[in-house]
Amino acid sequence: MRRLTNILLVLLTAYLITQAVFSTRWQIAHDEAPLLYEAFLMRADGLVPYRDLFDFQMPGSFIAYFALGSLSGFNAFRLRFLDLLILTAILTVTYFALKRFGKAPALAAALLFGLEYLQGGPSMSLQREYLLLVFLAPALYISFLDEMTPRLRLTLGVLFGLSALIKPHAAIGLVPILLFDISDLFQRLKRALPNAALTSVFPVAVGFLVPILAVLAWLGLTGALTPFLNIALNYWPLYSQINGQMEIISGAERTSLLLTQTLRLGGHVLWLIPAAIGVYFNQNKKAWLLVTLAFCYALYPALSGQFFPYHYVPFTYFIILLASLTFDFRPSTFPSFILHLSSFILIISLLLPSQTFIRQLQNKPISASTDRAVEIANFLERKLKDGDTVQPLDWTGGSLLAMLETRARIATPYVFDFYFYHHVSNPYIQSLRADFMTDLQAATPRFIIEVIDIDKPWVSGLDTSREFPELRNFVDENYSIAIQKDDYTIYEIDDRP
Repeated sequence: MRRLTNILLVLLTAYLITQAVFSTRWQIAHDEAPLLYEAFLMRADGLVPYRDLFDFQMPGSFIAYFALGSLSGFNAFRLRFLDLLILTAILTVTYFALKRFGKAPALAAALLFGLEYLQGGPSMSLQREYLLLVFLAPALYISFLDEMTPRLRLTLGVLFGLSALIKPHAAIGLVPILLFDISDLFQRLKRALPNAALTSVFPVAVGFLVPILAVLAWLGLTGALTPFLNIALNYWPLYSQINGQMEIISGAERTSLLLTQTLRLGGHVLWLIPAAIGVYFNQNKKAWLLVTLAFCYALYPALSGQFFPYHYVPFTYFIILLASLTFDFRPSTFPSFILHLSSFILIISLLLPSQTFIRQLQNKPISASTDRAVEIANFLERKLKDGDTVQPLDWTGGSLLAMLETRARIATPYVFDFYFYHHVSNPYIQSLRADFMTDLQAATPRFIIEVIDIDKPWVSGLDTSREFPELRNFVDENYSIAIQKDDYTIYEIDDRP
């Protein structure tokens, strides 16, 4: 059994290295493009999120992508290199965290998660849930240490505070970690329960607040705090009603969706089988902590009511760590051998080559929006003059990537347009529409790029629309079509030299 384990680990290592090399050819895609474009505007023009750019992301997302863009120079290849460095760091910390289960499980944990991440292709690359692991992996390492000190608890709080700045509900993993720590103080060190709770929670709470208060201070000093709170109070409740299929649902239908999608685990249910086998062979406190963390992050998507594939990255991380425990060599008794072999076969089947990898091997394109972005970028490269601005009517359809590639400046603070088309009778959305039109009419951008392809994420359901009469009238009266394609249109303002 040990020889089979070693052979599998060698093959998984080769497979991971191959996929990593192929990933260096990925272009910027999906959510990367808008976040990197906003980071470019922050760096080049000193724009501040919320104050100068309307977006509903958490401040930590802007900070993370500002760092990624600055370090990579907004270059796709250098960004992929950074991505692999981040992945290497996560996998290294994971290895040392799991090493107390044995070297083979630790190495398997790193290899399996690395492969699962790369299987997601460009659309999964550098998603915010993946960036959470920069903080969750070290938090796991600290949680696995034999003795927790006040400094380590403070560090735990900082790590979860940083993760909450990217996604607030990412801090859910702190709950089981604190409970296990309090239990250890109560049982092993014989502390009274109130004393144990205070000893554990106080330094963690202080650490948790440090990054959050620092970012709130930054928002306050830059004049962005009030706009941020306005978005949080008015837009977040509306956005949370949109599900993973970009539909607005409510009542019993929403409750049913939350339940069924939570039980589906994003299509990762089969990972539960090798994970259960791993726990069977490792019934100890640290394995059970992994179980509770996996459970918490299985609930994580339901907390926002949205179930996009990348929302399951933290869950897959912890469930894969549990599955890797089956690589712990045991004497090859008949039941043990069968369980290990079954787990290995299932794990390998779950890591079959993805469509992205297959298309790369066939030298085929892997993203339609990237091809569209190249066309739009070529047009802007030829046509843009100094002082020209561009207004995208898009989200992840390629126009923002084209604007990033050509360093085109946006005409208004509104980077996306999808929020104009849901909850259209809501006073807040109506105010956004009115503000956008005021800004657009004042800016009179030279070009307006409208993506109309099916991959544009239109919201459907109650109180949604694809009509924006004021915008359509403004475009019809002041612009002519410069390029008309099946999937996008570029309008150019009239009477410009």
